[in-house]
Amino acid sequence: MKPETRTETTATEPHEAGPPPVILVADDEPVNLSLIKRRLEWEDYVIHTAQDGSEAVEKARRLLPDLVILDVMMPVLDGLQACRLLKEDAATRDIPVIFLSALDDVDTKISGLSLGANDYISKPFRVEELLARVAVAIRLKRERDQLERSAEESRLRAEAASEMSMTDALTGLLNRYGFQRSLQREVSEARRYARPLACLLLDIDFFKSVNDTFGHAAGDTALRQVARVLTESVRGSDVVCRHGGEEFLVLAPETGLEGALALAEKIRLASASRLYGDGERVFPITLSVGAAQLGDSESAHDMIARADDALYHAKEAGRNRVEAAKH
Repeated sequence: MKPETRTETTATEPHEAGPPPVILVADDEPVNLSLIKRRLEWEDYVIHTAQDGSEAVEKARRLLPDLVILDVMMPVLDGLQACRLLKEDAATRDIPVIFLSALDDVDTKISGLSLGANDYISKPFRVEELLARVAVAIRLKRERDQLERSAEESRLRAEAASEMSMTDALTGLLNRYGFQRSLQREVSEARRYARPLACLLLDIDFFKSVNDTFGHAAGDTALRQVARVLTESVRGSDVVCRHGGEEFLVLAPETGLEGALALAEKIRLASASRLYGDGERVFPITLSVGAAQLGDSESAHDMIARADDALYHAKEAGRNRVEAAKH
């Protein structure tokens, strides 16, 4: 490449707003390397250099540039080998590569492109051609990066929307829809591996009187505080949801009826010993609980229905107590 003087008209495209593109240039001929570096720096690119393929691979992994320009014929590690290593590395495989070479045969070009290179420039070349190909490679890289960012943002928004659709807005617990997804999964796991599965159905005693006496805002506060008691009392593998109104459901994987009753009593005592209130008033809150274990031939719906029957008996027996479901 012949030395160039800077002119006002170039083949490059204007850089987008943001940091200037970073380019790594690898060539074992110092004169070529210096000329390419200087001419690209005139176009406001940030240039790093390497004099063999091994150094180029090391710097590419460390710098993660926007573009790598590789001379094909280099000592230690040639450009084709360096390109192969870059494309095999997850951190560098998406960095575009342009080959420079005095070898203008078709087989060499095919080898380079089949390794994942984006372009191939034969030496000697006009500086305008180099600048144009570099500009296109940088533009395509940034467009792809923007598409990936947009896709990731869309994925995160979809996940957030999905989570909101499965979450109770007041308590932050799963709602019935979200709970159903967990229930199906846990029932399937229990059947597949012959593991026990239990559930608790809990109800706040005399909750209507809390609303009537202290107001609905106080009732909402009580629901949030009960939800906190539940999440603090269960294991990490347990699933808690707001079943509706003042009812809550706990799904306890790998837990039989005896373990479920122990968990229910732990929750009941934690609730009974807690002072519920809004900072100015204290609300009298206790819980009644029905517990059931999934039977060999029953559905998840049947298990919850039996827990509901047990909850009814707990309330009939005086509330603030735990009852086991009958088989």
